[in-house]
Amino acid sequence: MSQNSYEGTISKKYRNKEIIKTSIGSLIYIIPMLITFLLLLFLLKHENFEEALILTIILLVTTTLLPILIILIISYLYETAYINNFSYSFSKENIVINHGVFTKTRATIPYSRIQNINIVNGVFDRMYDLYTVKIETAGSAAAAQAAQGGGFVRPEGYIPGLKEPDIIEKKINEMVTQYAGVPSGLEDKIFKPEELAFDNFISYIMSKMRTGEKLETKITQLRQKANLSQEKLAEEVGVPIQTIEYLEEGRYNPSLFLAYKIADALNCEIEELFKMR
Repeated sequence: MSQNSYEGTISKKYRNKEIIKTSIGSLIYIIPMLITFLLLLFLLKHENFEEALILTIILLVTTTLLPILIILIISYLYETAYINNFSYSFSKENIVINHGVFTKTRATIPYSRIQNINIVNGVFDRMYDLYTVKIETAGSAAAAQAAQGGGFVRPEGYIPGLKEPDIIEKKINEMVTQYAGVPSGLEDKIFKPEELAFDNFISYIMSKMRTGEKLETKITQLRQKANLSQEKLAEEVGVPIQTIEYLEEGRYNPSLFLAYKIADALNCEIEELFKMR
């Protein structure tokens, strides 16, 4: 593997976190059952308390405790297999994520499609000092469903159970910066996307915006001119509001696909979204 590449796996503590979540979820099932058995014991105690007690214990074990034990064992085996099968690597052009237990999945994400990198540290994550990296990409199923008000969908780039997420974020930024330079001979075609391939155009835009040399966005001015709030613009183009906030702050950069959608929502040409300093 070259010095510019990087690969890794997720922490085994991720399994413990998921089992804790499963155990807590089981309480939602066991508490009503316990109440039912106690009520049964109370109703039968006046006739034959000993038989009622034995019957209650048998029912409790067979219908509650045993199923929960089986669920926890299955959860342990599943999460162990999930950890063993999960891996990620950074090559020159892409991030590759392998995961899955019953169905093996290989997700290949070009750097040119990356919009946001979110680092999440939830309640259960904090118990084990773990983090989840969510890499949002242009045109993903998660972004499309979010725009339609759908339920939870994991982003295309999802790496859970990390101890040092900053390494992932830093590596992505390094690779994008290093390999998203200006293709030779394209310097005079900055604002002629019809003459450029998708990757070439967005690579040029991203490299300029990341280095902060000569290019900055005009999304804020054009959005205000169109009397659109950040929330409304995010809704129209089908991305989280955080994406619009980061774009306007210059913290992240749009893919060509997203830039076209923003230009359409703001009723302007795509080249109007950017200006040279």
